[in-house]
Amino acid sequence: MIKFFRKIRQNLLSDGKTGKYFKYAIGEIVLVVIGILIALQINNWKNYNLDRISERDYLNRISNDLIVDTVNFSRTIKRLKNKQESLGTLLELIKKKQLTNADSNTVLGYISIGTSLSIAHQGIANSTFEELKNTGGIRHVRSTVLRSAINNYYFKRDHHNDRIEKKRKESNYSLKINRIIPGLSRTDGEISYRNDLVSYKDILDMISGPGFKKIATSEYNNAIFMLRIQEVGLDDANKLLNLVKKEIE
Repeated sequence: MIKFFRKIRQNLLSDGKTGKYFKYAIGEIVLVVIGILIALQINNWKNYNLDRISERDYLNRISNDLIVDTVNFSRTIKRLKNKQESLGTLLELIKKKQLTNADSNTVLGYISIGTSLSIAHQGIANSTFEELKNTGGIRHVRSTVLRSAINNYYFKRDHHNDRIEKKRKESNYSLKINRIIPGLSRTDGEISYRNDLVSYKDILDMISGPGFKKIATSEYNNAIFMLRIQEVGLDDANKLLNLVKKEIE
């Protein structure tokens, strides 16, 4: 085809038809420009489709992560409510001086449940977001509203996690309990501890004092604090999950 056009151009020049040649040259340039524009449009179309495939993949993965988050938030909330109730009941027994009237397994159970989530708690599933953040993949999400919501959700969780960890380190509840009741553990509702190191009477004496009450009250307040954060997290996760699902649909 190129050889054909060149031959026409040479024939026009050899015949001295300069005007016709310039018209032909302009037409040839127009055809080349149109060809380039079409090629660019095809390339842009391919890139657009690739971006949409990437966007859908990322959103599906974030959706799966958020489903995991909602399950973990729900489990953590249940454990924190149990922790709060157990410590609250224990503190009430101490206040009313009724520890000796309660079964030893029940009292030790309250203390053991109180240690729940005092060492670590379930974090969020953020591997997809970390990839988006580190690779710049977040740009594939077209909706500015959704993009902002995704960023806010994960940054907010990081902030809340830092607050929880700070509270946990300040409390150090599990370590303090282990000093009072060495080897305290709870398996299938059965409580065990190193009774060769400390007797139950010694335990009652220690937890009846003002020092233990202060420790238990502090951890009770921490449970309330963590519970509120987890409830907010569950609500945020469900809201973002709905936004993501709508965008996928």
